[in-house]
Amino acid sequence: MLGDHDAVPPDARVLDGLDATAQAELVRRGEVSPLELTEAAIERIERLDRTIKAVPIRLFDQVRAAARSTALPAGPFRGVPFLLKDIGARLAGQPY
Repeated sequence: MLGDHDAVPPDARVLDGLDATAQAELVRRGEVSPLELTEAAIERIERLDRTIKAVPIRLFDQVRAAARSTALPAGPFRGVPFLLKDIGARLAGQPY
């Protein structure tokens, strides 16, 4: 998947090009942690959102805490961060 760089933890720029399935596989194999994926996603948001302004509510501390948790739900995308759009989906304690 990452070719000759398998022994090196992927940085945010490498993770930019991976879809959720590939990211989940890295987590499953222990090559990257959910926190590393989260930090890469945060870096990407901070880098790109200056232009597109698509993430007005930033829950970065809350998301980092969730990524550190050993209680992440099981499933095929365990540990893969995602954006929650506030149209039809709500998160307790957050604006809607």
